[in-house]
Amino acid sequence: MTQPIAQALSARLRDMILAGEFQAGQHLREVQLAQLFGASRTPVRLALAANEKDGLLEYSPNRGYVVRPFAGEDIAAAFEMRAQIEGLAARKAAERGLSPEAARRIAETIDTDARVLSGDAPLDDGAREAWRANNAVFHKTIIEAADNRFIGPALQTVQRIPGVYPPVLASYDPVLLRKYNGHHRRIGECILARQGTRAEFLMREHVFEAGEDILTSLHPAHGPAQDLAGAAE
Repeated sequence: MTQPIAQALSARLRDMILAGEFQAGQHLREVQLAQLFGASRTPVRLALAANEKDGLLEYSPNRGYVVRPFAGEDIAAAFEMRAQIEGLAARKAAERGLSPEAARRIAETIDTDARVLSGDAPLDDGAREAWRANNAVFHKTIIEAADNRFIGPALQTVQRIPGVYPPVLASYDPVLLRKYNGHHRRIGECILARQGTRAEFLMREHVFEAGEDILTSLHPAHGPAQDLAGAAE
């Protein structure tokens, strides 16, 4: 029973952090959060650890959990690199061709997310986790299909920037996620058709749009286009 509660608290804590309800550098203490959420300390501890893993919190033995600051310039620069790396992966995957298993996994993630996102109601915790899992499988499958041993390590460097990967969205708006799922479908179709240049372009655009959306949620006063344009200069 602890695990479902922890997942729900993790999602709620993530939304609160991204909504700015906790300030950068603020200490988050188990006891206070347990009182705030009306929960025991064990699921709160698991929720803190989950958000630390996602890069939203920093942990040290002496200070505990602290809200990690988000620098718009770093996020924009990281998304620029991620767009280049994953665009290359999409092109190489298309040029090499997908195995039947890889093609099945990609199609399955797209179709499953289409079903998850078929309604207009806000996503519950299960739907959010389903989206996150399917999104990870989609991108990982393409990276593996590229069969380039340098792509994975390069992407891992980018992933150390909070909010870049896995994508963390404040609202999990079904309309926004349906847009991303449409991107996935078109990218998958191009890879299957062995259209490498087109697949690379679409993947780059997909990642850039995700970056703009995340920057807007984290830094609404900035304009994401300005941040991303600055990173690309």
